[in-house]
Amino acid sequence: LFIRNPVSNEILQAIQISAMLLTATTSCAKNKPAAEPAPAKTEQAQTNAGPYNIKSVDSKLKGMAILDAIKKNYAGKVVLIDFWATWCGPCRMAMKEVDAIKPALQKKGVEFVYVTGETSPKANWDQMIPNIAGDHYRLTDAQWKDLLTLLQVPGIPSYMIVNKDGSKAWDNLNEGGYPGNELLQNELEVALSK
Repeated sequence: LFIRNPVSNEILQAIQISAMLLTATTSCAKNKPAAEPAPAKTEQAQTNAGPYNIKSVDSKLKGMAILDAIKKNYAGKVVLIDFWATWCGPCRMAMKEVDAIKPALQKKGVEFVYVTGETSPKANWDQMIPNIAGDHYRLTDAQWKDLLTLLQVPGIPSYMIVNKDGSKAWDNLNEGGYPGNELLQNELEVALSK
C-alpha cells in the first residue's frame, strides 16, 4: 500500500494497531464443521523431524484421561498447552506472536504443546506443523469434542500452563483468545520458579 499523505500514514498505523488488538481478543468457535470426512483411526506413530514432534495418545482414551496422558509426557517440566485448529485464523496469528518469546522460554525448559482435533484436516496439519516448534497431538474428533466440553472451552485458541508436578498453573480456557505475550511469559516464569 502506497500512501503519500502523512495523515493517511497515521490512519494506517491506527488501523494496524486496531487489527492487532482485535486479534488478541478474538477466538474461533471450537467446533467448526469438518470439511472432509474424519479418518477411520488416529495416527499412532511418533516421529521426529526438525524442531517439531508428532505425538499421540491412545484413541480409546476418553474424558480427562486424554489430558492426563498428554501431561504424563512432561513430568518435571513446565508446559504451555495451546488448543488450536488449522482453520482458525486467530490461532495462527497467536502462534506468530508467541514465536517472539518462545526461544528464550524453551532455553529455560518450557515445553510447547499443541493440541487439535480432526476438524483440522490432516493434510493441512501435516503441512503446517513443521513450522511450529513443539510437540503436536491430533486427537480423534470424539476426543477433541469430549476434552473441550469437559474443560469448558468456548473457543480457540485457548491455553493452559501446567506446573512441573502436573497441576494447572494458569489457563484461559473459559475465555479463549490469545492473552498476549507479556501475560503468558509472566505466568510461565512463575511456574518455572516453583
